[in-house]
Amino acid sequence: MNEINISAVFAATFVSFIFGALWYSPLLFLSRWCKETGVDPNKNISNPARVYGVTFLFTLISAFALAIILGEEPELFTALLTGGLVGAGLVVTSMGVNYQFAGRSLMHWLIDSFFQIFRFIIMGLVLGLWH
Repeated sequence: MNEINISAVFAATFVSFIFGALWYSPLLFLSRWCKETGVDPNKNISNPARVYGVTFLFTLISAFALAIILGEEPELFTALLTGGLVGAGLVVTSMGVNYQFAGRSLMHWLIDSFFQIFRFIIMGLVLGLWH
């Protein structure tokens, strides 16, 4: 297996995690996402340490997997393209199957889907720039 740059993986995780906080904030899509999901934005998360901890762990696993796919020193364009393809071609389509069976709205799927696409592109950006 290729040598993985752990610092780059953690940086990609952190940047992606911060992007998620912005994406699902009142500045961008929080109110629309809450409307689509039925989540009350004024209600506190019951166990924020668990929710954010697990979210960070899953983001770390995603960044590590993307780093493995990209290899040791990916070119920036390749890293961006691969991130976009993983996000759009694997993650978003898989989510789409679940969202269809769960009866979730198209808008809910679009908000979450574009987040995933941009999240993987951002991780690819960090991994592609960090050599």
